[in-house]
Amino acid sequence: MLINLGAEFGTHLESSEIAMELINILNKIDDDDFIIDFKDVLFVTMNFAQAYYGGKLESPKKISEINLSDEVSVVMGAADEACNP
Repeated sequence: MLINLGAEFGTHLESSEIAMELINILNKIDDDDFIIDFKDVLFVTMNFAQAYYGGKLESPKKISEINLSDEVSVVMGAADEACNP
């Protein structure tokens, strides 16, 4: 299932609460595979990114990401490394 993150949560993802809400929603859906589309996301904070990867690690769902801008990719990559050393 494809989720357009920007359309659902906005173009600036600044809090860990948004990431936790996203993961909680995914965990309640019967589908097991999700693709999170970052095409409309312009900015993420490290708080969002770390909470996202922390929640992704704990989730039984298969979650992947597409269309990350260079700026978003840098933050998300750093958070992924911090959560998955």
